[in-house]
Amino acid sequence: MSFKSGFVGIWGRPNVGKSTFLNQVLGQKVAIVSSKPQTTRKLIKGILHREDAQIVFVDTPGLHVPQDGLGKFMLQEARDALVDLDLLCYLVDPFVKVEEETEYLSWLESFEKPVFLILNKKDLLPAEEVARRIFQRLGEHFPFREKMTVSALTGEGIEGVVQKIVEYLPPGPPYYEEGVLSDAFERDIAAEIIREKVWWYTFEEVPYGVEVQVEEFKEKNEVLYIRALIYVERESHKKIVIGEGGKTLKKIGQSAREEIEAQWGRKVFLDLWVKVEKNWRKREDVLRRWGYRVR
Repeated sequence: MSFKSGFVGIWGRPNVGKSTFLNQVLGQKVAIVSSKPQTTRKLIKGILHREDAQIVFVDTPGLHVPQDGLGKFMLQEARDALVDLDLLCYLVDPFVKVEEETEYLSWLESFEKPVFLILNKKDLLPAEEVARRIFQRLGEHFPFREKMTVSALTGEGIEGVVQKIVEYLPPGPPYYEEGVLSDAFERDIAAEIIREKVWWYTFEEVPYGVEVQVEEFKEKNEVLYIRALIYVERESHKKIVIGEGGKTLKKIGQSAREEIEAQWGRKVFLDLWVKVEKNWRKREDVLRRWGYRVR
């Protein structure tokens, strides 16, 4: 039996569980997860190693109507990802509105590789008939190669999806060495973990305008020293992130440090600062500086 390999995209609207799906497939966390939409901003690759195949999963930003420069970049990331894929997993959940998916499905008309329709959050399905109805209605708009239900939260159905993906992948050598879980740099993963904790510990209006930039990332006396700046768009948001007497920032730092230490098995000293960069999501100069280049 020949070895197979390929790139598999994870596409879908915000909050359908794309990052949870990726983490469940890999059995380890590489993408941050939040109940708030638009958590993923850049492409994140997660590599699944098997005896018979290597699958490079590409998690993409949620498909949405952009309201600012950051939103335009995120949507561009999702569309550009199609170019190098061997297969696409299109995720929806039981609350899908078919009329909102048709535009995004139309973007796939020139995509010649297989597309799987994955109905996530199976644990929330009131009845199997709901799944059949969703598959039927969406199938009227696009010729999906496979239609499957899963629960990314519990893992139900995930192995079946992986097995089916392997069937469709072309023969080829592995792209990454054994043991490599993601192509992201450690400092970028640290920044994403910190941003996730800000999302967890702050109010609804704050997270969308949060950016984390790691300024220093180095070993000091066998301790990993990470200095990171948390940027927000307003002074009022800075106060919320810091919290009364610095309590919220302390919680963010402690939670992020514990996760980074657990993930890499190293002692970490995390030095966090909060700064205001007004309306940065709409400013091209700032977006470019932080790697959000919109064409």
